[in-house]
Amino acid sequence: MMTSTQIHYYDGKINHVHLAELLPHPQGAIVRYGNEEKLYTFDQMTYIGALGKILPVIELPHDARIEFLTADVPEWLQLKQRKLSERVHKIEGSWRWIAVSFVAMVVVVVTTFKWGIPFAAHEIAMQLPEKTLNTLGDQAQQFIIDQTEKSELTPQRQQQIRALYQNNIQATRPATIVFRKGGNFIHANALAVPNGTIILTDELVKLTKNDNELLGVLAHEQGHLDQKHSLQQALQSLGITILYVALTGDSSDILSGLPLVMVSAKYSQNFELQADQHAIAEMRRLNISPKYLADFLQRLSKESGEDQEASDFLQSHPTTAKRIAQIEAQSP
Repeated sequence: MMTSTQIHYYDGKINHVHLAELLPHPQGAIVRYGNEEKLYTFDQMTYIGALGKILPVIELPHDARIEFLTADVPEWLQLKQRKLSERVHKIEGSWRWIAVSFVAMVVVVVTTFKWGIPFAAHEIAMQLPEKTLNTLGDQAQQFIIDQTEKSELTPQRQQQIRALYQNNIQATRPATIVFRKGGNFIHANALAVPNGTIILTDELVKLTKNDNELLGVLAHEQGHLDQKHSLQQALQSLGITILYVALTGDSSDILSGLPLVMVSAKYSQNFELQADQHAIAEMRRLNISPKYLADFLQRLSKESGEDQEASDFLQSHPTTAKRIAQIEAQSP
């Protein structure tokens, strides 16, 4: 025999709870409270199962609501959503399932950050229109200009370096070479800005022993430009936000903050090795040994010391030992 079940009932008309009974009916259930009885069919009921310490409820038409007093819902009340909700409730209370869920969550998070975000950043960077790249790059370049000083290299030396680039480096989009005195901000450094600019500091130029070393640096930066590494790195640094942009296509909220991120974000090891590989290919095409670039990196490493806090070329270009090893392995 099916018995009644004590419940709390809200009729949706007044903010008052009724102590009521829930009784079975062939088409659904009857709610009895005081002198009132109301029939609700199964189709009118939306079952919300227990979750933690929250007890089961049934949502009804016209804002009416049934709240159960315990987690034990009568067996005769067979609603569509009930089996799934009860299964979730059992899983929630099982340490084994909690452990499995935790492991699954860790796998999803690691996968997202290791592959999902870099993939999304690459796709967005490659699809951004030229006008957007120029705007972002101009802002990033202006920030660098504001933080550095006017170059002290002679106009003749600057022109020699520009000619060195123009006469030797093959580029998808030829770069504009800008010279600045790095000072305490970027020291001996070279930066590839997404608007098609390569910024060289006086300190870096003076540290090179010959134009072949300088060509290696320029080819390396051209690799960053061609593959839009600074933009990709900036997008990746935004973390999970970039996945939202990839899914929705709405990048308006994040583009405004990208210029500063592009300046401050450090390249990943993978991006550095890719840019070095580009430089190796360029130098070999020019019949110049890539060892010139390795020699420069070695000298810069000794001059600067990679444990310093300064934002020098090596610190914004990490894994120097691995980079040198890769270059020397491909040098005649």
